[in-house]
Amino acid sequence: TYAPVLSNLNTRQETGSFHVSYDAHCSATDGGALVYSARILGLSNGSLRFDVEAKAVGDFQTNRCGFCVLHPIVDVAGSPVVIEHVDGARERTLMPDLIDPWQPFKSIRAITHGVRPGLQATCRLEGDAFEMEDQRNWSDASYKTYVRPLALPWPYILANGQLLTQSVSLTLDSASPAAPAPTRSSAIEVAIGGAIGSMPSVGLIVTPEETDAVLARMNRLAEIGPQTLTCHFDPTVGHGRRALAGFAEIAKRTKAEITLECVASCRDDVAVELAAISEVAGQVGLRPAAISVGPSVDRQSTPPGSVWPECPPLEDVYAAARSAFPGVRMGGGSFSYFTELNRKRPPVDLLDFVTHATCPIVHAADDRSVMQTLETLPFITRSTRAFIGEQKPYRIGPSTIA
Repeated sequence: TYAPVLSNLNTRQETGSFHVSYDAHCSATDGGALVYSARILGLSNGSLRFDVEAKAVGDFQTNRCGFCVLHPIVDVAGSPVVIEHVDGARERTLMPDLIDPWQPFKSIRAITHGVRPGLQATCRLEGDAFEMEDQRNWSDASYKTYVRPLALPWPYILANGQLLTQSVSLTLDSASPAAPAPTRSSAIEVAIGGAIGSMPSVGLIVTPEETDAVLARMNRLAEIGPQTLTCHFDPTVGHGRRALAGFAEIAKRTKAEITLECVASCRDDVAVELAAISEVAGQVGLRPAAISVGPSVDRQSTPPGSVWPECPPLEDVYAAARSAFPGVRMGGGSFSYFTELNRKRPPVDLLDFVTHATCPIVHAADDRSVMQTLETLPFITRSTRAFIGEQKPYRIGPSTIA
């Protein structure tokens, strides 16, 4: 991500409008550069327009050069929307309610959706073909419309002298695209009722690098009182016998249930690999109550259009884990974000529980964005339940802010 150097910044506010303009310069390490001029115009009728004219100075390499527009999820998810495509065709449909693993809309020229009863917003994007991804996959509280379809190669070169012109405009009007947005009552009633369920078990994750510190502060661990401890084991970064021995010592000194989170390198026969790990665990006295297993390559992001990395079928991985750890509850899914679980859904019938991690700072770490990620968690859990079922045990974690 290039950091532009701004110049010639001008702002002007008048009755019923404001204007902002500036120039910018992005320098690449190989000597290329991108220079552009931006103009922003806002009017009192609620319209906003943002225009950019850019030029490559020397060959300029980029993964994505253009606008990104974020659309909210509250009162928008599942509501009517009209998509105008680049060829002029208009599609009346719904914004995704359950989280879409792939792009819900492609070849976008404009998006119109309700804002509140009697008010709709239209976002028009000019200068290229745009498409949308569902950022709730990464716990962001938005849909993102971005430029340059992922089906095209990247990175790519903007040749010396190549010109780019793009604009985004937002207009508000009183029409409705298909149906009014849901209304909200101004009155909120609060009453004390009976129990509606139970709190889930809550745990902590421990890595081999943290084992010594945990053992030195077992009294603090007892104060926290986690119901579960997930012990992360990854042979691809050198975890071995010492790591398993450390987990075994923690297990002896805590009342928490131990889950061994085992990354499978899958470089050779996965059955042989997991059997060897199980043998060493038995030798050092580690007897986990549960194990979750996942191929190492499944932690990486595989964007739409990319080639999936080589990996044994999950059915084979889970069968190998069952054989290596007989009688132990077994889970699987994703050791990365919900995105990877959503895009590579496991054969849940072969699992005792399904798991994935979550983190609120994937794309932004400012306070407002971090708090907004809370909006996405009900969508994530409901979307997961849609393909794993209501009865399958479901574990989210680790949930971290690094």
